[in-house]
Amino acid sequence: MEEIKNLEAVVTHLKKELAEIKGSGFKNATSYSYSPGYTFPGNLPTELYYAPTPGTPALSDIFTIRQGIRTDEYLVLVNYLDKILGATTGCSPSYTTAGTLSDRKITVGKFSANLQWCKSDFISTASALSNDPKFVADGLDGYEVTAAVRKMWVDSMIDAMRRDIFRLAFLANDSSGSSFWNVIDGLFVKLYDANASYCVKRVSNAFGNSHNTNLNTDEALGVFQQLYRNSQIPLMQLPASEKVFWTTGAVYNNLLESYQTSSRSGSEAQFRTLTNGETSLMFNGIEVKPLWLLDSVLSSDSTCPWYGSLRNFIIYTPKASSRFSNLVLGTEKASDLDRVAVFYDQRLLTTFAQAELRFGVNFINCDLTSFAD
Repeated sequence: MEEIKNLEAVVTHLKKELAEIKGSGFKNATSYSYSPGYTFPGNLPTELYYAPTPGTPALSDIFTIRQGIRTDEYLVLVNYLDKILGATTGCSPSYTTAGTLSDRKITVGKFSANLQWCKSDFISTASALSNDPKFVADGLDGYEVTAAVRKMWVDSMIDAMRRDIFRLAFLANDSSGSSFWNVIDGLFVKLYDANASYCVKRVSNAFGNSHNTNLNTDEALGVFQQLYRNSQIPLMQLPASEKVFWTTGAVYNNLLESYQTSSRSGSEAQFRTLTNGETSLMFNGIEVKPLWLLDSVLSSDSTCPWYGSLRNFIIYTPKASSRFSNLVLGTEKASDLDRVAVFYDQRLLTTFAQAELRFGVNFINCDLTSFAD
């Protein structure tokens, strides 16, 4: 009984102290006050959801990457000898000069990206996050970007650079009036120029050129058949597993529809590729790969040098992984293609982000790439 009385006395004492604390106006020292700039029905999550952007294959899936190029690099080509045999002349042989060398030049352009961030700029565009120290640190520290903002910023810049490099590698033209497009010549300038000099073969120009051109039923299938039958023999003789068709998404889908509905739908293996939902389509055992970003550019970007003159294409060439790989991207340093440096200048209370890179493209051998547009 004595123990019970002692416990009751302790409880009574604690209740009295608790009442005194509540009346004194003291608050828990770890309480956190948050005043968002708007009313929201529930939680305010701070996860970041990125807007989707068109995907691209890795550059190394399309091009052989050559590093260490600051301005130009010349690839020396050994042209083949032909018909060197003749009737023997016994002890008085006749010698002639034979064999030629040529070259292919890769010219790289210099590109940069320079962005800056200030506390007030971020707060004005992301006020919902500015009260969270995870995104804007307290006090003077708030002028330097937090790890969360730095990651968001760098990820977004690298994604934009990925798409810019891809656009320029294919569609740049140094005669364009746009400072974005005119630093280098992209692959299509190289292909069209080579076709004009009877080098790379342009097998067909059957596709419409307008930015809003729609493909007719089986149109892509017919052009694939022309490329397969009429390209240069050195390309046609390579094993199917060594080659690839790079094309627009519109052409890819048009071929897919032909496999679904046409009486010319091809082999069982092609149809199985469709029904199994595999990631790539096949044409006569050769992979067909869509470049969806170029659909986006050619159909909607009126600043593009090819807008209104090129909408769909197929490039038939060896894979980058093949020993016959024919498309080349030259760069000073491959790691610069997706590298962003971030630094804070305390004098200016501003964080800066910088990227600098050099790259250019070309093909190597005339007879190992053909195209249709």
